[in-house]
Amino acid sequence: MPRTPRLKSASDIYHVMIRGINQVQLFYDDEDKRAFLDRLERYKKECEFSLYAWCLMGNHAHLLVKTDLDTLSVAMKKLQLSYSSYYDRKYDRTGYLFQDRFKSKPVDGDAYFLATLRYIHRNPLEAGGEVSEWTSYDEYTKSPSLTDTEFALSMLADEKGSAAGAFRELIDESKDSGYICAFDDSHRPTDAEAKEIICQVAAIDHCQQLCEIERENQRNIIGKLRTRGLSVRQIARLTGLNRNTVERARSQN
Repeated sequence: MPRTPRLKSASDIYHVMIRGINQVQLFYDDEDKRAFLDRLERYKKECEFSLYAWCLMGNHAHLLVKTDLDTLSVAMKKLQLSYSSYYDRKYDRTGYLFQDRFKSKPVDGDAYFLATLRYIHRNPLEAGGEVSEWTSYDEYTKSPSLTDTEFALSMLADEKGSAAGAFRELIDESKDSGYICAFDDSHRPTDAEAKEIICQVAAIDHCQQLCEIERENQRNIIGKLRTRGLSVRQIARLTGLNRNTVERARSQN
């Protein structure tokens, strides 16, 4: 069965997740995590991509990167092969380490970018750990080394220029922004909730009325719905829009 083509980001920014096969631990100790980060730094330089955030958990890792899809595929293949070799030598094992190919989701729009930035850095916190534990958090609040922090900080800077403070507030504040990022399935809206969101965002009485809205405005609305956690399939099913129309609108936002 052919693989589903990866969705292309209009901004070339992607939320990447890699997971151990059958939930196997990728990182048993700090040495493993340092080994992974060393390789991430190596292939970041070699493949010339930007890295906006990272988080290492026990059996998976999150990355927020900017590059084209071809470069992303090459970089991730090198990273996974190199780390697999290290891991197999250390733990005297053979076979696949990673679950299928890496997952990638387009990150388009400032609000969605910040929601993803927040989600990645809060992964350890949600699991009962510290928000700065094996994430790029300290690189934003202290000094960057591996992470390209300027892009996100420029979005967060207020009139006084206190971007680092705004970053801390974004990550540390317990109340979220209402935006859902790609791999956060814990807050996916039900159909009933989705219908309310559609009507609220589009200022309509019935979901199907979205089909009657002018195309440019329709695209903008679909982009907002995606950042609120509605899937392409859900939007198409509830509004009656063609799924390809919804997908094209999402990619153009």
